[in-house]
Amino acid sequence: MRSLAISAGAAVIAAATIVLGSALDLPRVVSIAGVGLMIFAVVLAVVALVLTARLRTTLVLDRESITIINGRRRRVVAWSTIDIVRRRGRRLLLITKPEGGGSDVTVFNARTETDATFSVLMAEIQKRLNADRGYRQIS
Repeated sequence: MRSLAISAGAAVIAAATIVLGSALDLPRVVSIAGVGLMIFAVVLAVVALVLTARLRTTLVLDRESITIINGRRRRVVAWSTIDIVRRRGRRLLLITKPEGGGSDVTVFNARTETDATFSVLMAEIQKRLNADRGYRQIS
């Protein structure tokens, strides 16, 4: 989302440059620079929106599996095939059992490393894995 803020700032500066360039009879090069900056701001905003839509990852947890949807790709991994879940910085690693036949899955957290939502997701995944293996909470 930083690129959208940069884009908005660039658009404001571009608009000010164009308006001041024509209002103060500054050389035409100032207005041309303002137009160029405005084009840059629009392109940056479009790229940011496209990348945000394409890089969004959705996780769907149910009793039997976790479904990872990333853009047009969809991957379903049964809880029984997951061996280990690890968190490495901003990545969540779902390491599958060698005999499961599947490959490991990495989920990237685009937010901060201490994002509360990601921590809750990790706890929920661990809870589902425990339920799949027949473990129960000891109080």
